[in-house]
Amino acid sequence: LMFGIMFGDVGQGACLLVGGLLLYKFKHLRIAGIVGVAGIWSVLFGFLYGSVFGFEELLPALWMKPMDNIMPTLMLAIGFGAVLILIAMILNIINAVKAKEYGRLLFSQSGLAGFICYGFVVLCALLFITGHGIPATILIGIVVGVPLVAILLKEPLTHLVERKSKIFPEGSKVMFFVEALVEGFDVVLSYATNTISFVRVGAFALSHAGMMGVVMTLAGLEKGSPNWIVIILGNALVAGLEGLVVGIQVLRLEYYEMFSRFYSGSGKPFISFKKRNQ
Repeated sequence: LMFGIMFGDVGQGACLLVGGLLLYKFKHLRIAGIVGVAGIWSVLFGFLYGSVFGFEELLPALWMKPMDNIMPTLMLAIGFGAVLILIAMILNIINAVKAKEYGRLLFSQSGLAGFICYGFVVLCALLFITGHGIPATILIGIVVGVPLVAILLKEPLTHLVERKSKIFPEGSKVMFFVEALVEGFDVVLSYATNTISFVRVGAFALSHAGMMGVVMTLAGLEKGSPNWIVIILGNALVAGLEGLVVGIQVLRLEYYEMFSRFYSGSGKPFISFKKRNQ
């Protein structure tokens, strides 16, 4: 889905689809199968953007043309990222329930406390952007502040829930609160940076349209007699270069912005809940 948003082109997407599935079928390359599926989404968003091999006038855009809607494209990308982050938090909550890790469930920055805090901020931003009134300042302070304090005090609150004898960790309580404040700043900063990081989804959609615009300009399309060799080589260059870069960016967003919210590398062999029950 993210690849298609960033690489929306009917023609180039079809090439990825056919090439990837053929390599998967005859060479049994699993990554080629992934490329083929990514090509399906690229074709879909190519129709939504109205782009075929860089030609922007052959098909009407079923949704919008990114280059004609730069700010909406970037804002939608950030909103899309916020939704994915919330989904990742829900996955973390589900995993915590199944693993019976109640501290992680209640007080983690990706648990219930984080979901309420971040989700409410996203809701307020949505209300503000759409021109609706936002909740009262006191309500914002309570709904955002209380979960944030719970995240800062995750360790003692977890010990309290688990009924351990020592609520606070060993050492100076002053240093504990200083570290908690620093970690709280890091939590707030990570929420902001993780969300803004998704702006690259819209930026690469604009980049693809811009690069193909350069190719068409070099080919002399505006003059009415385009150089088809330049168009073919330009499409191959853009598809290869940007396809690789977009693929890397998709993996980066998945593993860093999403997986880090519900995956924990504990050193234990992974056994799915389904297989464990069987």
